[in-house]
Amino acid sequence: MDLKSLFTVLEKYQFSATCFMPYLDWLEQQPDVDLKNNDLIVALSEQDTESLKILETLLIRSREILGLTETVFLNAFGFSNDLLTIDPEKVHDILAEPILVVNLFENGFSNIEKLPRFIKHEGSKISVADFSAQRFDKKYAIELKTVRMENKPKPVPGQPTGNAAIPSWWRTMFRNNLITKIEDKKRRVIKQLNNTKQYFKCDYTMLAFYTRRLGPSALMETEDYVKEITDIKKEYDEIDYIFFKDYFGQVIVIPN
Repeated sequence: MDLKSLFTVLEKYQFSATCFMPYLDWLEQQPDVDLKNNDLIVALSEQDTESLKILETLLIRSREILGLTETVFLNAFGFSNDLLTIDPEKVHDILAEPILVVNLFENGFSNIEKLPRFIKHEGSKISVADFSAQRFDKKYAIELKTVRMENKPKPVPGQPTGNAAIPSWWRTMFRNNLITKIEDKKRRVIKQLNNTKQYFKCDYTMLAFYTRRLGPSALMETEDYVKEITDIKKEYDEIDYIFFKDYFGQVIVIPN
């Protein structure tokens, strides 16, 4: 695929171009890179105007809510470095945080601040959560985790996959993936939330989960997500709230 032909498409969306043009330049220099499964490349090659307009609007709104310059925004969310990988799923990981900013704002949060990865305290580097934010008179420490569901093959709405004959496989995979995110690296996510709560004087901790792709309605409905998240929340007292966006784009907060 000739990536140069996609540059002119991306240039129509000014801030998206600022965010992603270095990534396209980098991809062009990589041999044997997977472009067919890269959703950004697909949207550009198909000139998916609707999706690209939504992307542009979300990125602009996120930057404006945070009150960041373009340069600070790009560096804060990893467009300048973390995005430069041949993993086609990384685009979704990078976009999840700016989109979370918009979703938090739309759900009544204010004073949303993107936090550094570490703070220094008494000569030590302490890992902290992704964000702090306020809702009414309470302050929240917020960490975001993206959940990658079955990728091989990617699920197609309304079509069965290789696991379709296994009862409740989708719910089981969803539950296991969420638990893995919490338990990974000796529960580092909980340490990040607790550190943020302590050093940024927050009232509550909130773990945000985002999934990707469309929701095959024959597999899971929104109430299925609610049931699984509610059960998981009961196992982790250190997490005060779970903020979740399901495959259908609906935001769920447990407890409500």
